[in-house]
Amino acid sequence: MRLPFWSDQSDDGVDASSPEAARLIRRLSAVMLSGVTLLVVLSAVAPFSPGQSQVLSDLPFFPSPLFQGPAPSDASPAPVLADRSSHPSTKLAPYFTPSAPLATSRNPEILRQFHDLLDQYVHRQAHDDNFTIRVIDRRTDEVLELFALTDLRAAYENGAPVDWNTVDERRHEEMDRLVDKYERRGVPLDDIIVRWGRANQVETAHERDRAYRAYERRLAEHLGLSLLATEIGTVETFNQDHLVSTAGAVSRYQMLPWILRRGGVTEYTLPTEADAWVRVREERNPLLVLEPAFLLLRGYANAVGHELPGLSAYHAGPGNIFTLYRAFYTSDHFTASSTVADAYAWAVTEGFDTVRDGSTFGGDSRGYVPAAYGALTARDDRPVDQSPPLQAVRLQVEPGTSVTLRDLLAPLDTTARSLDWGPAADTARTTYDRFRALNPHIDLPASPRRSIPEAGNVRFVSTIDGKAVRFFLPLGAPDVLRAAGIRALDSPATFRYDASTYAGPSPSQVTRWDRQYEALVDDIAHFGFTKDNRERLLQLHDRFETLAEQRPTRYRRRQLRIISTHRRLWMSSPWQDLADATTRATGRMKLEGRPPDLSSTVPAVPDTLRRRP
Repeated sequence: MRLPFWSDQSDDGVDASSPEAARLIRRLSAVMLSGVTLLVVLSAVAPFSPGQSQVLSDLPFFPSPLFQGPAPSDASPAPVLADRSSHPSTKLAPYFTPSAPLATSRNPEILRQFHDLLDQYVHRQAHDDNFTIRVIDRRTDEVLELFALTDLRAAYENGAPVDWNTVDERRHEEMDRLVDKYERRGVPLDDIIVRWGRANQVETAHERDRAYRAYERRLAEHLGLSLLATEIGTVETFNQDHLVSTAGAVSRYQMLPWILRRGGVTEYTLPTEADAWVRVREERNPLLVLEPAFLLLRGYANAVGHELPGLSAYHAGPGNIFTLYRAFYTSDHFTASSTVADAYAWAVTEGFDTVRDGSTFGGDSRGYVPAAYGALTARDDRPVDQSPPLQAVRLQVEPGTSVTLRDLLAPLDTTARSLDWGPAADTARTTYDRFRALNPHIDLPASPRRSIPEAGNVRFVSTIDGKAVRFFLPLGAPDVLRAAGIRALDSPATFRYDASTYAGPSPSQVTRWDRQYEALVDDIAHFGFTKDNRERLLQLHDRFETLAEQRPTRYRRRQLRIISTHRRLWMSSPWQDLADATTRATGRMKLEGRPPDLSSTVPAVPDTLRRRP
């Protein structure tokens, strides 16, 4: 989802055809988009030759992971992120595979431009630090200059505290000077691109995400998404859980509260033994928000036909993607073999001006997916986390019972059993502090003493105003509590976060209806935005509801939430406009994909799975 206090900014250059005031606004936009996408660090930066900048006339200054493979090694390396089949270079080829032969693609020039755009963001996110400004000629993708605030960088490297806002103020001043410099040298203002490096902040974002990274990867793979999904938090908020946008989007994944509530993520207050109340904001715990965010992304990707525009829809909104498709219909690149991924690649390259003029799909939207890819490349050569650094159990108490935090923690404080409270608790002095670190969504007060303050001794119940009260303890803690005689925990509501969490469904869980839904999404990828396909969707949605009612497994509930998001988008007026445009654009054109056929190919629902009256 977008961060409105950044989202209107663009770093795609300045418009020479505008009046001076508009030019200044665009220059401001150029800076601020660089502030929008959040992004990673490279530890080693080549030193500059004397002076603050270096002018480059041909190749990019830093070697790009897009074009360089891993360094050879005599030893057998541990599996790294780039080796996984879910990496976009494999899963989303050829869009993220610069080595793929362009001649074999449907639109080789569009694909080349898309690869060039990715290369810019790889440098921006994974190589250029927060003291760097990169100036590019849009016409040739030539790097005109790589400027650095060497004085601030030197101070930072020597241990001086840094305020990134202050650094950005300096970069803004220098950017304005650099744009004027190259405009005077004859580069059209429209073709001057300015990118601000964000590698320091991306490195920090990845460190914040260390405890949750394995769960993000596993859930993405479980849902059939690429690893690009694991960088949503980096691009949205640098994985900061407390940020709230001006539109009210919350959590590191920036979701609106009403969407979170649909996913069971809520706010409430807990009573304490001191007659005070403690605020609970579940959006501040990544373990509680991860699944709703990724299920929403999967639903968006299905609704728009492919993960690439699906990721963009997560940020820019599905309506903008539907508008983007309508614009693609009028381009010379739309053919019977075109896919929605082709339309997205066109929209962020050759067709960007057309799309921008007809929607709110601006520079920040253009850079969203490339920024996620750039951030991911900073981790490409790092070993895959085989075991999550944070392992815990999510708990509720049984209906009709209650237990205080003091009673919960007392047995854990005295047990001889070793309990791992996770990385965030490494510096905690007391069990109470460790509980606070493991449950950032519960606004417990700090304790100056080595005891639980009365204002923090919350009383846990099953629900408050119909909202589930959930908290986390280390693996093994429930056994300790049961051994101590505490019987208030609700075993069916328990959910473990460990090495087996988010494993894929077993073959027996996948029904014919799931396979038919997959086939429908495949057809949508070929611009299958038709009323016949919507009828297929509605029938499948009804069957998914019945399946979830009869077999309420986690897999079935997830599938229902995904198709429900898809259904909601396809019942909207922007989708209807797209369907009408699809009918006009295709005409007699036969699109690739399966022909929509409901009555003769979809078996009837077995009696045991029919909706109850």
